[in-house]
Amino acid sequence: MKPLLRILKAGLQTTVQDLGRPQGASWGLPVGGAADGFALQLANLMLGNPLDAAVLEITLGGFQAQFEQTSSFALAGANCQATLDGQLLLPNAVYRGVKGQVLRFMPPEQGVRSYLALPGGIDVPLLWGSRSTLLASKIGGFAGRALKKGDVLSALRRDKSRSPCAVAMPERGELIRFLPGPQWLQLGAEGQKLLTSQAWQVDIHSNRMGLKINASKLFMDIPMEMSSHAVMAGTIQLPPNGQPIILLSDAQVTGGYPVVGQVIQADLWRLGQLRAGESIHLFAVSEDNALDALARQQAWFKRVASALAAHSL
Repeated sequence: MKPLLRILKAGLQTTVQDLGRPQGASWGLPVGGAADGFALQLANLMLGNPLDAAVLEITLGGFQAQFEQTSSFALAGANCQATLDGQLLLPNAVYRGVKGQVLRFMPPEQGVRSYLALPGGIDVPLLWGSRSTLLASKIGGFAGRALKKGDVLSALRRDKSRSPCAVAMPERGELIRFLPGPQWLQLGAEGQKLLTSQAWQVDIHSNRMGLKINASKLFMDIPMEMSSHAVMAGTIQLPPNGQPIILLSDAQVTGGYPVVGQVIQADLWRLGQLRAGESIHLFAVSEDNALDALARQQAWFKRVASALAAHSL
């Protein structure tokens, strides 16, 4: 395919991401993929792409690119006050860029990561069934690295001129729901109360591997030494320093810290939009609650898909 988008300014960190490579976990490879998979799927849905197509994940804005060809595109995730040749664009929307026009993203007032989808997805090689960039291993995506000025991207499909549209995203909020983990009981009543009753502040040293959260120190009721075991995005670990870590997309696949909880699948996207200094509250739920939340999220996607299909008629 012909070149479609030329990077003029890559910003703090812009990478190619899809839904990751879970099949690599058995070989010790981090799953990776978008930190906010919900926004990634919405961007693809609006543009008529497969939901797992590769898009650009733009961290904290500061991104500029010029269209080499006229094409539709979709935005989702953090509202970066994006403009096209100076005209302000709505968040979570589909637009059409004309050859030569410049797309700009400002730093978002809320959230961290914005997503930019192109027709059919970003054309980079498949590696272990995924086009995601894994920066720590320097593999996948665009030459295994974050984008930089001068890079040129192509799309996997010719533009089908999608009709402009916009979708209202659910509110992110401060509440993060989790299932009690394998070492929940060993945390003790006081520890359980502390984990769920205080506001936790996101630490500045958080990244795509995990969120460190700060409040009053949290310790196991009975100190434990554990062998390495499987972990995944959303796992809430408790290291000996008393500062919990919630793992994100690029986390390792095993760990040796006690696991006091697992963030439910329906709330994983919220983790990817938390920035340093923001507060969250952790709330324990049952397995039925988690399944109900996921069903509600999937039903929301179906309603959006139906509305978009009707809009395109």
